[in-house]
Amino acid sequence: MIRGNRIYLTALDRVNAEQSRAWINDPEVNCWMLTGHTPVSSAEEEAFYDAVEGSDSRSVFEIHLAEDGRYIGVCGLEELDTRNRCAEIGIMIGERGLHNSGLGRDAIETLARFAFDTLGLHTLRISYIEGNEVGAHLYRSVGFTDAGRQRERVYLRGSFHDIVLLDMLESEWRARQT
Repeated sequence: MIRGNRIYLTALDRVNAEQSRAWINDPEVNCWMLTGHTPVSSAEEEAFYDAVEGSDSRSVFEIHLAEDGRYIGVCGLEELDTRNRCAEIGIMIGERGLHNSGLGRDAIETLARFAFDTLGLHTLRISYIEGNEVGAHLYRSVGFTDAGRQRERVYLRGSFHDIVLLDMLESEWRARQT
């Protein structure tokens, strides 16, 4: 278990796979995600769990509320590269009523602390689809800075959108912790 302020992170549990799939398939949850815009089947969700369990390049966690243990989302490190000490963060708060409540921030900060302090990573990346102003504000306020963009990379809701790339160095994380 990895403790944050209001959340804690645990290993993925297949017992929660159907709940995760329901969130991914919910248009209000997936509106700014790269997945879920076409329905994700039970078999596809099971394949995701299989891929995570057998992977050295992913470290994915469930997000739980500290106050009552309720499962509220998923976050993790993708493209985990231990040789070059870098990874990309992904996050989904699935419980709609908890969006914009500070829990995503807590999860990202908890995951960053784990990445830098426990795994010894040097760089973390995160990205968002242009137009996702909530995500853009959150990621920058945590300490991520603009690193580039992939132009017209995503076709969403009838038009192409850029993916904005951000990153943070371990030294920048440490400077913010003092």
